[in-house]
Amino acid sequence: MDHQTGPKIGRKKFLFGLIAAGVGLLSGGMLNKPAMAKTPGGVSVEDFPRLTGETDDTGRIRRAIEYARNMKVGSNSVGKSLYYESKTTVFFKSAFYRTSSPIPLYKGIVLEGEGRALLIASNPNKSYKCFTAAGEAGQFEARNLTFVGYSTALELSTGDIDVSMIVLENLDFHSCRTGVDTVSFDASRSTVLSVNNCKGWRTDVFLRNFCDMATLENCWITHSGWNGAAIYNEGHLNIKGGVFVPLAPQAGADPRWIDNYEKTVGQHGLFIDGARFGGEGGGGYPIVFNYAGADLELARNEGNLIVIQNSLVASAGTARDSNIVLFDLPNRISIRNCFGFKDLVNGIVSCDRSFNPGSIPYTPYISIDFDDSVIHNPAYDRIDPRLDRFYDTGDRRFRRTFGFSGRPLQPEAAGTGKAKVTVDIQQLTGQNEQEHRQLGFAMWVITSAPGSEPSTGFKCLSMALVTCVGGNAGSGVVKRLGFSVKDSFGGGHDFRDNCNVTSVHWGTGLTGSSDQPQSYTNTKVTIVFNCPRADVESASVTITPVHGMGL
Repeated sequence: MDHQTGPKIGRKKFLFGLIAAGVGLLSGGMLNKPAMAKTPGGVSVEDFPRLTGETDDTGRIRRAIEYARNMKVGSNSVGKSLYYESKTTVFFKSAFYRTSSPIPLYKGIVLEGEGRALLIASNPNKSYKCFTAAGEAGQFEARNLTFVGYSTALELSTGDIDVSMIVLENLDFHSCRTGVDTVSFDASRSTVLSVNNCKGWRTDVFLRNFCDMATLENCWITHSGWNGAAIYNEGHLNIKGGVFVPLAPQAGADPRWIDNYEKTVGQHGLFIDGARFGGEGGGGYPIVFNYAGADLELARNEGNLIVIQNSLVASAGTARDSNIVLFDLPNRISIRNCFGFKDLVNGIVSCDRSFNPGSIPYTPYISIDFDDSVIHNPAYDRIDPRLDRFYDTGDRRFRRTFGFSGRPLQPEAAGTGKAKVTVDIQQLTGQNEQEHRQLGFAMWVITSAPGSEPSTGFKCLSMALVTCVGGNAGSGVVKRLGFSVKDSFGGGHDFRDNCNVTSVHWGTGLTGSSDQPQSYTNTKVTIVFNCPRADVESASVTITPVHGMGL
């Protein structure tokens, strides 16, 4: 055998073989079915030629996918869980394929190209989608394809079917409005999405993620400069490695890399590790516009998180001039072992003008944490000063001593000579054994406040025991707060001023009840104490739990 040319066959024998093959096709009624010898275990689009009157490749790709759909040999699903199903691969050779209308996908279909096969929108105005899988993408895979000029290249939803997994590898999205769209949280919630080694060039939105777990790994994404984000996240998103390159912003645009939302269960996370954002010429866009709020009733989950580590995060150069812009405040923002914080006029974390963080009561379940690697120009604030009370606090769980000063303390009312602080003590209802252990609690509260006269040397100190017990008040079990001032050390003029605790109540208001029904899940306790001079910034409170509260 000649390994370069294949087996040598005589001319007559070859002709007789062709005739026999033709007769076999005619007698078997196979004129409209492709020969599959070239693609064992799959279907090649090349086996489906254009029909008379077809001016692009939409129809032949549809026919190839329909044929592959019928090759599936079985599946197993129970209720809303998909345990297994066979798959058939539709192959595209290294060539141009032009389409002019959305092509539906079905369960068990895999798309694969040779050498980045090119799928190009026939109309360059980005007016239609390439592939759609409405509730059918539970086990979808695609690799080695390039999409050019579509409104959406891949619109994929799984129908919220458990055990759904989508794998996308070595895909290019060129000049599309959207690369990958998982539609909505209800449509794709119970899904693991993997996007690996993919590229986006002048594509407005590279990914719209609504999946329970999505991973974007080693991708190259170029922001088109449009008035929006390259990634929309309303799920749990991990970004591992990759390069994010900003183009010049379009006129009047407010570009950023990620819009981070949470509209469902209060347990979403955005985790970035080992990525490079911007840095070319020292500039870039904000990394995150955050719209996800904090879960202030946190009991058993961790709420909404933003964690960035081991990354280059260059964001200087737009009017925002900030890495993270808050439209709402999540439970945790953590930045560690990162660099690129160059002259951010508005700080590493800033607030949009529409958002007032002062409206959020203090809670141990919100924190902003930077490590020592986060070096910023000292001429500018690291964070919006209104966020100081949540900044650099370590473990905010109520498991050890915590201190409050400055912004967490608020005057009780003008001219009253009192201040208040609200804390979240994770006090639960006692409906199970774990909660019951936390139902009764005690904590030492040490207060400090300036004296009534303006001298900065005047200071007073007090210590009180704040408690919660459960009992019957005649109308069902209630949780009752109480306090007892144990020591008071006067200060100020003639040492007559004091900062004793004067009341403790449930809730965050200026006043409230010390009793709360057992069934109530409110976890906030407000402590009011004397502050002889209206200089709340100079007052402080230290709280140490000594019983209950999960100790």
